Amino acid sequence: MTKEATMDRLHQMRMTMMARAYREQEDAPGVEGMTFDERFAMLVDAEWDSRRSNKRVRLLRAASFAEPEANVMDVRYDADRKLDKGQIKELADCSWIRDRRNLVITGASGAGKTWMGCALGVAACNNFYTVRYVRLPEMLDDLCTEKNEEWLKRKKRYIKCDLLIIDDWLLENAKANEAREILEVIEGRSRVGSTMLCSQFGAGAWHAKLGKGAVADAVIDRLVYNSHVIHIEGEVSMRKRLSTLQKTTRRRGQGPPPRQNVPQMWLNW
Repeated sequence: MTKEATMDRLHQMRMTMMARAYREQEDAPGVEGMTFDERFAMLVDAEWDSRRSNKRVRLLRAASFAEPEANVMDVRYDADRKLDKGQIKELADCSWIRDRRNLVITGASGAGKTWMGCALGVAACNNFYTVRYVRLPEMLDDLCTEKNEEWLKRKKRYIKCDLLIIDDWLLENAKANEAREILEVIEGRSRVGSTMLCSQFGAGAWHAKLGKGAVADAVIDRLVYNSHVIHIEGEVSMRKRLSTLQKTTRRRGQGPPPRQNVPQMWLNW
């Protein structure tokens, strides 16, 4: 088989990066002294790395994060926030997702819960877990409708992912039918994946918001048991922290800081 025929077959098998590496390998310095196994390993590595990179991009896009640029490396550990750096680092390695444990992030409005949740979600995508981000009101709009084939497909998307991030958790009291739909999702997920909740309220307030009955008991039992908790303290919102940083910079005579020099995570919070 000629070289061009080999290239064509690689493209037909959608091994585009391997084909490119095969072509470039001919001009690589020192390739003449390499064994067949060494050269073949280089081609396989090129295809492997490309596919992993493409998969990561697909996972990030499919997650639909509110803050897609969030990164755990950019977390601010201001003293008043009382964040445990060791805990964040441990959660970022995603072993809790592998073990199907849950995570609850609480804090006042503007504390950075959404950003933190997205940062950990991005870390999960980078570890090749499937993630879905949704606000609870949007999820309920999806599920509290006529139960047909499309409804079943939507419900499965919330259940089948490795990590479901539910933001704005129980900002308002849930109606009886909404509480039942929440239970169905949480029950389905308890056997297949992890759930992350971002809420202004701790678990002690959820029972009343879910109707105080058996459904509320069941939801809380499945979510809180064996869960990690991050509570973000501090009375200053992240937007105000950014404003203070900008004013301090101006007082030092440096002029207004260029927007591109301000960390993206501060702009998002």
